[in-house]
Amino acid sequence: MSGPKAFRIVTRAEIIAICRRNLARLDAAIESWTSAGRRNGTIEQKDMDKVRARRNELHRLLEADRFIELQKQVAAEIAFLQADSERRIERAAEMAARSKRDLRRSKVAAEALLQRLQGLNVEIPADIRSELSGLAGSCERLEAAMAKALLLLPSQAAQDTTTDRQRELATRLGAGERRDTLQEWIARQPQEMEDPALGRVDALLGELRGLGIDPSPFSHRVAFLETEPPARRSLIADSLLLDLAASVKDGRARAQLADELRARRGELSLMKSADANSLLTEIEETLASRSLTNGQDLVKRADFLIEEEFKVMAAAERRRAVLEGLASLGYEVSEGMATAWVQNGQIVLRKAANPGYGVELLGGSSSDLLQVRAVGIGNSAEARNESRDRDMETVWCGEFDRLKALVAKAGGNVAMEFARPVGQFPLKIVSDPGVSHQADVAIRAQREPSLNRRA
Repeated sequence: MSGPKAFRIVTRAEIIAICRRNLARLDAAIESWTSAGRRNGTIEQKDMDKVRARRNELHRLLEADRFIELQKQVAAEIAFLQADSERRIERAAEMAARSKRDLRRSKVAAEALLQRLQGLNVEIPADIRSELSGLAGSCERLEAAMAKALLLLPSQAAQDTTTDRQRELATRLGAGERRDTLQEWIARQPQEMEDPALGRVDALLGELRGLGIDPSPFSHRVAFLETEPPARRSLIADSLLLDLAASVKDGRARAQLADELRARRGELSLMKSADANSLLTEIEETLASRSLTNGQDLVKRADFLIEEEFKVMAAAERRRAVLEGLASLGYEVSEGMATAWVQNGQIVLRKAANPGYGVELLGGSSSDLLQVRAVGIGNSAEARNESRDRDMETVWCGEFDRLKALVAKAGGNVAMEFARPVGQFPLKIVSDPGVSHQADVAIRAQREPSLNRRA
């Protein structure tokens, strides 16, 4: 099959660029994973060290030219980081919800202990009374206050309800007994059933914290809900739950958008054009502001610019690989031919050993599909030696195989789309590319006066 051919070529430079884009996305995923983990306190230094070590392993795959393996493993690593980050956020949300439930239970226990002490007419220090009255801001402070108050209970009660003889007898009988701990005392208190409405509110508040969203705008409504009787809570909680769910949904969308912007920022950082640098600055400013109001527009613009610049680079590398390969096979390649190929959509290269023959290259500017065919060079009105034309087409078949081998040796790949048999179409006759090139030079010289004439 040595007639006209259509083929696609992927160069080593194009493959490396794809791998670097993938690694840039991986770095963005690591940044998002690290940020969420630090914010929620769900990762340790050893976790980050493992992720960085894995990243370095993937970079070494690029250095070792293990491109396919790298692309597969980078995709798997990004998927793992995203899933792991979601799991850690869920864990942080569960911890926050559990902390909220524990605080609520501690407040109930503190109130029961306060009432018990008041019922026994125990003098309670002001600081302990204020803590037990619900002014403590955390479980730790509340439990510390209860532990102090619990020490007041047996001694003060004993002074008011027993005689010296009874205390002495109780001391002998209770010798060696262990005093109840706070946890044991709380465990003996009647436990209220967890309110489903409050449980759902706690879960959504926990998820907001996991997403890095301040839940304080809901604090007043949550506090009001907690004071309501259980029978009314489910009715009052509906609107709060709807607003919390909407905030969680918006938070998830914003987190995903921020991840997408980080990924585009990573890819744009690999490019050197003014447009890429300008867009990169816009993305960095948007991420720093955390508003993300124009985030979707930035993602679309970045995707378009990245793909366009990548296409231009890939097309240039394909043309370079083909021209260099043909030059090594004995075809005449001169400076400016790559530019002429882009401008005209086609170019003809003469075979130095057989000046009457060459190859015509087409395509490659708007798509990755290239076309090539053997051609005769001369006057189409003159008679041709059809046998020799067929022989040269056959020779071109072997040369094309050598071209594919050269591209493969350089780390690229050539995939055939179609190839026509020798003789299926008459050999195309084109004018001498050297004469055409000289004519183009003369025309440009007439249109653009030389620097010497200007002087």
